[in-house]
Amino acid sequence: MGMSRAQLPVGASIVRGAPGPVQEQAQSRFDALVQEVARWRAAVQEWKDRTTRYHQAVEPVRRELHAAWRQWVLALDDASLQPGLSRTERARLDELVRDTAAALLELDDDAELAAIASRHAEDTASAVPRQDDAAPPLGGHGLLEDLAQAWEQEAAAAAAQRAAWAAQRRAASAAKRRKKEEQEVSQSLRDVYRRVASALHPDREPDAQRRAHKTALMQHANQAYADEDLLALLELQLQAEQVDAARAAPVDGRRLQHYVTVLQEQVAELQAEAHRLEAAFRAATGLPAGSGLQPRKADRVISSEAQRLRGELQDVRRQVRSLTDLDAVKAWLKG
Repeated sequence: MGMSRAQLPVGASIVRGAPGPVQEQAQSRFDALVQEVARWRAAVQEWKDRTTRYHQAVEPVRRELHAAWRQWVLALDDASLQPGLSRTERARLDELVRDTAAALLELDDDAELAAIASRHAEDTASAVPRQDDAAPPLGGHGLLEDLAQAWEQEAAAAAAQRAAWAAQRRAASAAKRRKKEEQEVSQSLRDVYRRVASALHPDREPDAQRRAHKTALMQHANQAYADEDLLALLELQLQAEQVDAARAAPVDGRRLQHYVTVLQEQVAELQAEAHRLEAAFRAATGLPAGSGLQPRKADRVISSEAQRLRGELQDVRRQVRSLTDLDAVKAWLKG
């Protein structure tokens, strides 16, 4: 007893008459592309899952860290207003407050921080040393010791400033990357959505039943586009093009070639999306640029990044607590 069409294995197809070499080649290419689409869909889904895990594990800590750096700026601002600081110490605090506030303002509008940054703006008059900050006269007692101490203070302040800059640059870079990624995703979504709409055209369908079916698909496409769900849009494109029919139904060579073209486009879209997600993950976690990272290996990176940020958060909070004491501030500036 022969196998009926309903019993055909997935990926098989029937052609009318004896298929020629061109038809066989197209069918073979079609079958290979079906598997390739499935493989890349799985890869994209895995990267989407890891991206979700990353945001769930890291973003809450990153928000806390942003708030902690904000408190750090406020603490330095308060410290700079205390009596007992030398002109040099005030200038260093001004620079730290100004630069860190500017980095935070790149990420978020904050009227209070903007006012603080403006208050600590560079003032050329402040560069003129007061009598208590003037260098000791040549030949004065302990001149070399005083110079060495001044150099150490400069080095400590510069190191603290570099650390603050580095942390804020990482946050600012992450924000810029997210904005660029959103633009790339929007462009890809628009391209696929337009192809789906072009394939459906429910208003041009004369058959009432098929028009209702296409209208329903178009509604799903509109929702997928609104949800920025690329995988759903790609699946709807296959339905709109009736590509699934080629897996277990006879099709002519020209139609089969059209299906091959659709699947090739989908493979390209999925590859680009998988590579984009991997590149975004690498950039967000500080991994070097490249490709080939297996999504399942990203879990360890996520844990490491979350742990690193929690460590930085503890350090910043510890500094904030210590900056409430003027003696601690002066000692910190001396390194």
